[in-house]
Amino acid sequence: MVFAPYMKRLSAFLLMFAVLTAHAQELNFWQKVNELLTTMKNIDSAYIYQPKQHFTLGLFSTVQSAGFDSRAKFSFLEDGNVTSGVTKYSLGTYPSTKIGLELGYGKFVLGYGFEVGPKRAYQKRLLGVNLLGKAWGLHCSYFSINNTFSSTIELSNGDEEPYYEDTYIAPDPAMLRYLNIDGYYVFNHKRFAYPATYKAGLVQRRTSGSWMVTMRFMHGNLFATPDASYSSYFFMDCFNTTQVSLGGGYSVNFVCWHKDPTGLRDKGLRNITLNVTALPVLTALNHIRTTSYNYEDEEFSGTTVSDIFCYPMPNFIGSTALGITLDRFFISARFVYDWSYFHSNYAFNADEQHISDRVDELTLRGYLHNWSAKLLFTYKF
Repeated sequence: MVFAPYMKRLSAFLLMFAVLTAHAQELNFWQKVNELLTTMKNIDSAYIYQPKQHFTLGLFSTVQSAGFDSRAKFSFLEDGNVTSGVTKYSLGTYPSTKIGLELGYGKFVLGYGFEVGPKRAYQKRLLGVNLLGKAWGLHCSYFSINNTFSSTIELSNGDEEPYYEDTYIAPDPAMLRYLNIDGYYVFNHKRFAYPATYKAGLVQRRTSGSWMVTMRFMHGNLFATPDASYSSYFFMDCFNTTQVSLGGGYSVNFVCWHKDPTGLRDKGLRNITLNVTALPVLTALNHIRTTSYNYEDEEFSGTTVSDIFCYPMPNFIGSTALGITLDRFFISARFVYDWSYFHSNYAFNADEQHISDRVDELTLRGYLHNWSAKLLFTYKF
């Protein structure tokens, strides 16, 4: 055909155009991603300075302690008398020490740590993923820790002193797993760099602060041994909670020392900044799931599962950090404390419990607490 050579050329041209367009779109996509991670818009340069280096490599050491304490109250009829009982559960708070690496590009930071030192508490793993900007950010962390677990039961007649008390310490440690996702928004992000004291990439030139709002999702699991239930009326051996919290507070960066960079390289001590943050939150959604190992004549007879929602409760997130910028190095020391409270009058399914024919009422209250101290050395390139 006369048009055959032209059709082949047109097909080749269209194919080349499609390939180039796709390549351009791909480049445009990655350019947008790079801009999102590295570009800080709407900055008041008199208050915030952004170093030119985007890649970071960090070595950190962390001491961490996470605990769980709960108290279940109940009453039942025995020989015509009302007997009050209390069972207490506690996860030990021996600290765990770990070291790890952090890799970062712009706002994005990925970290992984493993346990070192005395095996008083066994930190199985630690993983953190961060997307931290001056206006908004997300922090996701996961860890699991093994620690000593104890359960106690007290029985009394009404308000009298307990006539029976027994404490059981499990021979094997219990495991606590903890997933936490925090998001924040800074109102005065033009002059206040919230992550400046614990992440390389932003430097606070002048003292500034801001009101903040935060949203938190937390999911925790506690796994005990079946033996721990036998001396505590079989109420709770596995426990998990899911919480969604909203709140806000204030954060401030106190600039103790600052010297602007000169020339092509940032030489010498450039900045020392101290941050203090307080974020009270309200846990609007708090779901608890408990599993009880039931026994009959000292033999395991099955499990009981209860799903309940707790009352909204106030909780607290607090932190303080010190950041030092020195040439291409960044040094950070940070302390964080989290406290989560829960309370419910319907924590167990009494109709299915081992002593359901005698139980009159059941309530559960307690808290999860987690603190960590982190020392970070970062090189920017």
